[in-house]
Amino acid sequence: MLQVHTAGVFDFDGYLSDRRSRVEGKLTEYLATGEPALLWEAMRYSALSGGKRLRALLTIAASEAVYAGSELQKLAPDLDCVEAVMPLAGAIEMVHAMSLIHDDLPCLDNDDLRRGKPTNHKVYGEAMALLAGDGLLTMATEVLIGASDSRIPRQNLLDVALGLSQAAGPSGMVGGQVKDMQFTGATDSKFDISTVESIHSAKTGALIRFALWSPAKLLGAQQKQSQALWRLGEIIGLAFQITDDLLDVTGDATTLGKTPGKDQATQKATWVRVFGLDGAREKLASMEAEGKELIEKNLLDNLDAPVLHSLLKYSIHREK
Repeated sequence: MLQVHTAGVFDFDGYLSDRRSRVEGKLTEYLATGEPALLWEAMRYSALSGGKRLRALLTIAASEAVYAGSELQKLAPDLDCVEAVMPLAGAIEMVHAMSLIHDDLPCLDNDDLRRGKPTNHKVYGEAMALLAGDGLLTMATEVLIGASDSRIPRQNLLDVALGLSQAAGPSGMVGGQVKDMQFTGATDSKFDISTVESIHSAKTGALIRFALWSPAKLLGAQQKQSQALWRLGEIIGLAFQITDDLLDVTGDATTLGKTPGKDQATQKATWVRVFGLDGAREKLASMEAEGKELIEKNLLDNLDAPVLHSLLKYSIHREK
């Protein structure tokens, strides 16, 4: 049993270590060797390369926040809610890994470094990297549908599968990437705050928003909680991207595990470019305050184990 607090102090590091370990174990299981062997090797190279696992952690934390009183808790009171959302968490991490592989390709951001290692295409070539991303994207749906607990209502699972496709597709990550491409290199007069919000709400925010909303839908949580988690996902998704924009200016390759300064070099539409460093930091502070209020108002955290509070803070104050 994980000890999440000692003498009244929440052990957030212990929580992260335990939940990440469970996610890594499941991903390793889902991505066991298959054929063609080289394809699976390339898929595992990116999907099992560590990282923050923020999206999976948000999924797990949301499930823990809403399980009591949910539809599934009444149907299966002995169910481990963390185990129940592991296929969902794994699917989300596969989609995220796909997006990083494709984002790093020479035809997009042309990056050579990711999580402190050579990017997928530098190891396996551009064609195999593209196919590895395709494999992970389609594998995500296979795992979500095929590995989910049979006691989960089928309509809930169908709604979540639809939501994952929307988060990853033209109205989500793919559409956001297209807008990002369209405004890369544009002069300041060609975009404004609404443009930047639109890009990041889709490119980065869509999957994070889905990560928080989807476990509530899957488990059959109360509508008020589902709505609150959707809004919290919007806040964390945008805050995460603003922090990324700041780190691209203030971070270094050793700490970040990727190449800094790319946004400025390619003239991307970022929060720092619109508001400057101080303005971006002020926006983060206001979003953190809103997120805390939302969590407290909707009773989404246990006072002895404020997981969502801690993940909100972690997303904003991280150094990589």
